[in-house]
Amino acid sequence: MPIIRGMDRRRETGGQGEDLVAHYLQRRGWEVLDRNWRTAAGEIDLVCRDPEGAVVVCEVKARRGRGWGSPLEAITYDKAVRLRRLAAAWARAHDVAVPSLRVDALGVLWHRDGTASVQHVRGIEP
Repeated sequence: MPIIRGMDRRRETGGQGEDLVAHYLQRRGWEVLDRNWRTAAGEIDLVCRDPEGAVVVCEVKARRGRGWGSPLEAITYDKAVRLRRLAAAWARAHDVAVPSLRVDALGVLWHRDGTASVQHVRGIEP
């Protein structure tokens, strides 16, 4: 049972992080086009259009402390490769030109006082 509770806690942290990032980006003029888009190959957390008109696949990593490192350290080379493949699949499914896609990473670190900080890295590459 403790494993299930731990998974629930991670899902809750991840979901809250995605909500926070969606609002964070919208306040900066971004439009959320899709959330939690899934295929057999994986899931895209957010797909957005930035204020300049670029379509951006956003990977969100959220943590409640630095015990396992910063949130963005969880994005490995393999994860970046998978994100590029998922971005291309999303683009094909939505008739978007693949070269116009960008993949960004956003890390959310929740602090003990309930506040959070967001780190945004544009254009991650494998």
